[in-house]
Amino acid sequence: MQRGSHPMLPRVARDPWVSLKRAAQRRTFRTRELLFRSGMPAEELYLLEEGRVRLFRRSPEGKRLTFSIVEPGDLFGEMVLLPEGRHECDAQALSPGVLYAIPRRRLEELLSQDPTLPLSIMENLGRRAQALERRLGDLVFKSVPQRLAALLLDLAGPAANRLQGPARLPHRYTHQQLAEMINTHRETVTKVLNRFRDSRLATASRQGIVLLDLDRLREMALR
Repeated sequence: MQRGSHPMLPRVARDPWVSLKRAAQRRTFRTRELLFRSGMPAEELYLLEEGRVRLFRRSPEGKRLTFSIVEPGDLFGEMVLLPEGRHECDAQALSPGVLYAIPRRRLEELLSQDPTLPLSIMENLGRRAQALERRLGDLVFKSVPQRLAALLLDLAGPAANRLQGPARLPHRYTHQQLAEMINTHRETVTKVLNRFRDSRLATASRQGIVLLDLDRLREMALR
């Protein structure tokens, strides 16, 4: 038995971002602050420590589509991994928060020094790519009520998968923000939420959204 590996002691999870945090700059940001814009040179990789950030694109007509919500522990700004990469979306803070920013050159040094870092980055970005692929499939093949049901379950977090209900979304979202995540209009989201309320599926108020019948919402989202 190796020294210090007592079988009765629980293992302490290793923070995969220790080396990245040591080499990065720690920054704070404000609600609605733009962290980068589409087309800007990607010069840093970001690790979110606190808060929430939305990644979205704008149509030529000015319509916005939010395709990802970055949560604490997630990486973003991955275009820095490409030679002369440029951001392909806008990143805007949904709340005050803290992030770590690591410049391209320092990141390249770390990737060669820490053998576990490339795999951690691949796993983190892979999970986000999987969620994005699912979201895009919903946009193409599902109706607005189905898309909204799937989105609300996603925003409720992994804990909601183990509940029968009710479950409150951990953060507040406006009807406009929800609309921009499922590619529809604010008025449409309001109408569908009213139908969810009448059917005892979910309720929305100033305090947030509560999912009342998780089983029926899951059934609707999977149709």
